[in-house]
Amino acid sequence: MSMNIGMSGLIATSEQMNSISHNIANVGTAGYKSSRTEFQDIYAPEFGGGEMNGVEVAAVRQSFKNGTTTPTGRNGDLAINGEGFFMVESNGQDMYTRNGVFNLDKNGYLVTSDGSRLQGYGVTDSGQIQTGSITDLAVATGEMPARSSTKVNMGVNLDANSPAIDPAQKIFDPEDPSTFTSSATTTVYDSLGAEHEVTQYYVKTADNAWNVNYVVDGDKASAQKTTLAFDANGKLTSSNNFDLTFTPKNGSAQQTIQFDVEETTQFGSEFSIAKNSQDGHAPGQVAGWYFEADGRVYARYSNGQTKVQGQVALARFPNQEGLQQAGNTRWTQTFSSGSALVGAAGTGQLGDVRTGMYENSNVDLSSEMVNLMSAQSNYQANAKTIKVAQEMTQILFQNL
Repeated sequence: MSMNIGMSGLIATSEQMNSISHNIANVGTAGYKSSRTEFQDIYAPEFGGGEMNGVEVAAVRQSFKNGTTTPTGRNGDLAINGEGFFMVESNGQDMYTRNGVFNLDKNGYLVTSDGSRLQGYGVTDSGQIQTGSITDLAVATGEMPARSSTKVNMGVNLDANSPAIDPAQKIFDPEDPSTFTSSATTTVYDSLGAEHEVTQYYVKTADNAWNVNYVVDGDKASAQKTTLAFDANGKLTSSNNFDLTFTPKNGSAQQTIQFDVEETTQFGSEFSIAKNSQDGHAPGQVAGWYFEADGRVYARYSNGQTKVQGQVALARFPNQEGLQQAGNTRWTQTFSSGSALVGAAGTGQLGDVRTGMYENSNVDLSSEMVNLMSAQSNYQANAKTIKVAQEMTQILFQNL
């Protein structure tokens, strides 16, 4: 029976070497998880004793220890710092992977290198993430329509030390700097996405009192006026938000823009602009896409705007080691693994998403080389036992 025992050792050790070789071959594979071969002895109990029958492979166990990460600077690369898996769909089957290298296909879907689609939460037209259902993540390839400006947030400091100008003596003229104290310009957009320049001309008329003249595209005839009043501490004494109404000369609709001046001050320092923002934009084409740290994917447009397209969903399992390998550094769930627990990045034990990097294989090459040499020695030793048993059998038959 020693020959059978030695043969069982050769078979088991051969399987171990297969696992080690597979690990070594995938030391550079992103998201790969190493495996190790576990053995158990074969012992056949019999009445009055038992018989030793050698060894067999008990299991090939996977190690889901996190691998190191490699920075790439590419926004389409993701790594998970936690227990989660990316969810992908291939030919109608849900699979799970730690390989976070994604691209856009010709239809705008986020896919792996072989075209499997990344799964996540979709988004409504208003930009709200829909966490109730999982779908294929995609980046819209169409044009972003123009948005007309409806509000300007304007925050300036008016120099309290400036001399007063008598509007009756010097009638306001945007082309004559002696008729105004200071000015600021805001670019706004009409319903067709065309730009318009609205300049606010500030005229100090008395202590703590100012006129503000709004001129659109340098047209003096379009000038509209409001007033500002300040207390002795340089704060506005009341809300003086102003609604500017004008009709562009390019066929777009008449529009009204609210100028919010609540952050305007009057201190004894030079004129300065602390805030000058508005909510409109021109039309734009998709110029790129990227992930944020919370797993949200954004489209970047040529007009400088961004728009959320969805959010990556991660999955984890009660028993990771119960997952079934499916090739291409992917796994499928089984009865042993339990059902997937799905959520957004950063929730529970799923882990955070790191952008601009991917997870390397978790294979420890040094350890695998040591294991390989040990397996080789074991294989040689088992082969030696077979040879010795064969020689002893020959001697036995020769002496019969």
